[in-house]
Amino acid sequence: MQQLTEKECLVLGLIPSGCRQAIHKHRLAKLAGMDERGVREIIYNLVVQHGLPIGSSTEPGAGGYFIIESLEDMEIATRHLKPRAKKIFLRARALEKIAQTMFDRQVKLVLEE
Repeated sequence: MQQLTEKECLVLGLIPSGCRQAIHKHRLAKLAGMDERGVREIIYNLVVQHGLPIGSSTEPGAGGYFIIESLEDMEIATRHLKPRAKKIFLRARALEKIAQTMFDRQVKLVLEE
């Protein structure tokens, strides 16, 4: 694992443990003194590059980021990812069809499965 940057350490230190203590992205960004996009990028890196178990929830009133501590936390953290990914792939496929119609050219936007 690579060493964490100062900003990564700051953001990681602000994320509570467990889904029931999740911190909303607006609050996390404010506490970190960063914009939301920057916080999202750091969290992405913490998970993908550093392998840290940070989840998020989109539950109304209880959504936000949290450190995954249990199987329940993991289920909550992954529940919304597949439907979101599916919508992104469907949009990319629709754009491929539009490109074919508009430009009479095949464009491959979707990764092969």
